Amino acid sequence: MTVSASADNRVVHEVWAKNFAEEFAALETAALKESHEDDGYTLALDMEFPGFVCEEPRTGAEEVRYQAVRMNVDRLRPIQLGVAVADPSGSVCGVWSFNLKFDVERDEHTKKSVAFLRAAGIDFPRHAAEGIEASTLGRRLAESVLVGQHSHSPCWVTFSGSYDFGYLLKLMTFNHPLPRDVDTFNLALSAFCPWRHDLRGELPHGSLDALARRHGVLRRGAAHTAGSDALLTLELCLRVVGKPSGADSRWAPSQTDANWDLHQNKWYSQGWDLGWDSRWAASAWSFPFPGLPSPSPLPPPWWLASALWSTYHHPSLAHGGLSHHHAAAAITHPSTRLGPWGTPDMQRVTV
Repeated sequence: MTVSASADNRVVHEVWAKNFAEEFAALETAALKESHEDDGYTLALDMEFPGFVCEEPRTGAEEVRYQAVRMNVDRLRPIQLGVAVADPSGSVCGVWSFNLKFDVERDEHTKKSVAFLRAAGIDFPRHAAEGIEASTLGRRLAESVLVGQHSHSPCWVTFSGSYDFGYLLKLMTFNHPLPRDVDTFNLALSAFCPWRHDLRGELPHGSLDALARRHGVLRRGAAHTAGSDALLTLELCLRVVGKPSGADSRWAPSQTDANWDLHQNKWYSQGWDLGWDSRWAASAWSFPFPGLPSPSPLPPPWWLASALWSTYHHPSLAHGGLSHHHAAAAITHPSTRLGPWGTPDMQRVTV
């Protein structure tokens, strides 16, 4: 399909602590504009991070590869989060690069990766001095309508996105360790990002830049910076896959049964309890947890909230309400597309 956008909409908005509130509001506005089309908005995600403390095997069982991702994400801090937005017609609405606080003198990294990112244009002294606190970005994301299972849920697109989604989940759960197994990780991620697609499903071979050149998509900005990579991922997806559509089987959600009680016990037994949620201040979201004492206020993250909600409210949404029946359906039949591992079967939740 032809991708349309004004030149200004393809300019990467560089976001630091001082302009974070203004730019995040602009991102939300871009992703929530009224549309007369049935299909929703598309958000492409890219993360830049400081290397690998554990090498991920290129082949092998999904669980083995996930354990390498989990070890790396748990130990390291993300440096940049890039988001590019397209409306239901395929027009690019904006691009943002959120620059996180990262200090090469204190934060764990590999020298090779830091040198690589520095050569790409990452300004590490500025990240140390002016970067956004991870908790600030994570809380804002978790409270926003960019995530969660609701009528405005966008489709998240990645290119080989296991690390992108791993760091995203880490941000939105206040630096909490990732779930111990891949099934629980996928269920948690489905609550935050119920609609997602990984381009590796269509393009299994080649780098992002090589594939973009092959399909006639021009890069804007510097390679290996989050905003530019997110935009290239978005435009490549629109060129190869097209805009999200329920009529296209590649965008069709996988309907799978999930036994919430089983996964709830698995989460709690591995330390995914309610203790860390008190670190967030009260937000517009409020979800009681069945069978558990409900502290007040209780603003849990979307990965758990969407599974257990009985009340839904957000001032940015015109209709603001999901029935208890629809809330239960969100966890009984979690809607997912292609997951971070690039194939539909790997994404499906298995219990």
